[in-house]
Amino acid sequence: MTHFARLHPLARRSFTIGLLPIALVIIGLYFVISIPLGFFLEVNRKNPTRHTRLALMLFWYLLLELLGVLIALILWFGTFFGYKMNSDRSQYVHASVQYFWVISVLRGATFFLRTRVRFPKSIPLPNGPYVIAAQHSSFFDALIPTILVGKYCKNVIPRHVLKSELLLSPSLDIYGNRLPNQFVSRESGNAEQEIAGIKSLAKDLASNALIIFPEGTFYTEHRFKRIIERIAETDSGRADRVRGLKNLLPIKPGGITAMLTASPESGLYLVAHRGFEPFGSFKQILANIPFDNPVEIFVKFVPSIKIPREKKALLEFIDCEWLALDTWLESKVMSDANSS
Repeated sequence: MTHFARLHPLARRSFTIGLLPIALVIIGLYFVISIPLGFFLEVNRKNPTRHTRLALMLFWYLLLELLGVLIALILWFGTFFGYKMNSDRSQYVHASVQYFWVISVLRGATFFLRTRVRFPKSIPLPNGPYVIAAQHSSFFDALIPTILVGKYCKNVIPRHVLKSELLLSPSLDIYGNRLPNQFVSRESGNAEQEIAGIKSLAKDLASNALIIFPEGTFYTEHRFKRIIERIAETDSGRADRVRGLKNLLPIKPGGITAMLTASPESGLYLVAHRGFEPFGSFKQILANIPFDNPVEIFVKFVPSIKIPREKKALLEFIDCEWLALDTWLESKVMSDANSS
């Protein structure tokens, strides 16, 4: 994946965009097959619509990819062949298209997969600067911070730290590189360079926002144990502190501490959810369609004045806030268990 990410953007996008028509044909065939397959599943008293729903969701996603690429081409002409790509107006328009694309993906999941997301009724989400640190345990929860910004504060342009694997999405590749985002690779072997790139996002942040998923990947018990073992090798005190996490992975401190250090005037929003766990793989998604349980979003704000500046104290502070998020999640897990 690292090699693919380092390809020239033109070569990379020629490959991914060229695959879109092929993918649409494949998903179209999957949809056709899903109809008689549904009758077979109904006879066997299994969920008869799950394959059809998944096929329609995938088809909707690929159509959004094509639409995103088409709009990006129009915007390239509209910015005089990219000459004014970095103008304030261009950046705002691209951020608006990005929000439209993201919310449309979620609406597709709502309609085709019957996913219901309960956002807080109100969030004190003013203009920035601020950092959003969000839980990441599935494909769909990566959409939530962008939707929160677009939903509650449309004038803010979010700056993301994204995994390089997302460059496989033509729309995320194009808009992600036209807007001030940072794609990072877990295989790069150069952590200092990655951290420097994340710090650069805080430059001229003004009233905008930084978004990061500090766990770095999805939660599994195996990953949790392995990460705790690695932390214990260098910082036994921290290992003891975060060992109590039950639903979240310990944060990777480099990115989020770099953000808060580079932008000391930024407040911190912590975002967690209960309900996206079955979206961690295509196998899980297929097994759980349609989704009966709603997804609940939890948001907590910490003003900048309460955030420590010394490196060790800052890490301890973030770990404690992450443990508080985990406590909220565990209360939801226990509530669901008692209900069932």
